[in-house]
Amino acid sequence: MDIVKLNPSEFAIASNQLAAAFSQDPLIGQFLPEESTAKQTALKQISQAMLNYGQSYNQIYTTAEYPKGVAMWLPPEAARITLSQLWQVVTSGLLFVPFYLRWDRILDFASFIGTEIRLHDRTASEPHWYLAMLGVSPECQSQGIGGQLLQPVLQEADRTKLPCYLETSTPGGVRFYQRHGFVIAHHGTFAGCDYWAMKRSPQEA
Repeated sequence: MDIVKLNPSEFAIASNQLAAAFSQDPLIGQFLPEESTAKQTALKQISQAMLNYGQSYNQIYTTAEYPKGVAMWLPPEAARITLSQLWQVVTSGLLFVPFYLRWDRILDFASFIGTEIRLHDRTASEPHWYLAMLGVSPECQSQGIGGQLLQPVLQEADRTKLPCYLETSTPGGVRFYQRHGFVIAHHGTFAGCDYWAMKRSPQEA
């Protein structure tokens, strides 16, 4: 299966795929409305905002012909806080994400994001690739698509001798990433849900 860069014209389709992929995520679900339609709307809006934010880095991958899944990476230079980056946060829609969350858990959400940022800074302080999102449409899972979506950046990271970093909140996600060379760097809990930070060192061919 050919893997290509996601065209911005396909962001709406990709957002639907990501929303479906993350609809059963236990940790994300803690912050979303319980009503199914509102929950899906929130997931679509969050996914769209993330894609908008990542667009300028041009490291969003999908399957050729039709998006069956999406891998969005942030390159090492994305870690530098610049005025341009702050403007991306504004224009992408990320500032509006809290309006789609449960009102009684917005403070919990802010606390968790702060925890993740500190963990990220502590665990991956050197230049690295960050996997911001990986999701495969439920009807296309267990076909090897997720692993293929990772390959362009994993190969680039190996070529340039850079590590990769991500977070996941399911045991299945941990096992999946371990098959692709990631190891657990941290295991924690938040609101009764597990989450893991994982890191991958550059590998020899």
